[in-house]
Amino acid sequence: MWRWLAEVAAVAVKDLRAEFRTRVAINSLALFALTTLAAVSYTIGPYRLADEDRPFLLSVLLWIVVFFAALAGLDRSFVKEEESHTAPLLRLAAAPTVVWAGKLLYNLCLIVILMAMLVPLFCILMGFKIVMVWHFVGLLAAGGFALAVTTTIVAAIIAQAMTRGALFSVLSLPLLLPLLIFLIQGTTAASTGDLEIFAESLRAVLSMAGIMTVVSAWLFPVVWSD
Repeated sequence: MWRWLAEVAAVAVKDLRAEFRTRVAINSLALFALTTLAAVSYTIGPYRLADEDRPFLLSVLLWIVVFFAALAGLDRSFVKEEESHTAPLLRLAAAPTVVWAGKLLYNLCLIVILMAMLVPLFCILMGFKIVMVWHFVGLLAAGGFALAVTTTIVAAIIAQAMTRGALFSVLSLPLLLPLLIFLIQGTTAASTGDLEIFAESLRAVLSMAGIMTVVSAWLFPVVWSD
């Protein structure tokens, strides 16, 4: 078990080191997120939203920015292996489950960086007040993991395709749309202090994360071996 965890950490650290040298994915995530946030805050800022509409509308805007920023940068976890021709070596050096878990950990780190930068800035610029702060942090963690595990398997599927960018969005959106709905619902509840609705939303997000984890772990060896 400890050896498996060490190999997973080695794959994730390798990708993080390569990313911090090139900063391709981080720049894509940051530029898309900040540009979208600036456009949203400039457009919505001058207009006064009704108090009863603010929790829902701001929750929608927050998760749309997060989701599309993630889609702009998370597709490269396997693409860069194909572009640099290191995928065959990685297949020989590590078991499929190790590669999947290492790539998942790498994508999760990118999402943590994205959310740590974007969510506080969004709340400040948009005046988004969260009543249940720690509940909201838990929802962010669950949503980030679900987003990471879904995009990881999709990135593995489209890695060898010619039109990778278009395929990544096309395949990811149907899988992520139900997750987006529950995250918006949970964020709205965290903003208004509705504990019952929040608990239902969090359970749905955790269920989707669990399902995608099991399916991805089962499917990845087949995708990775082809």
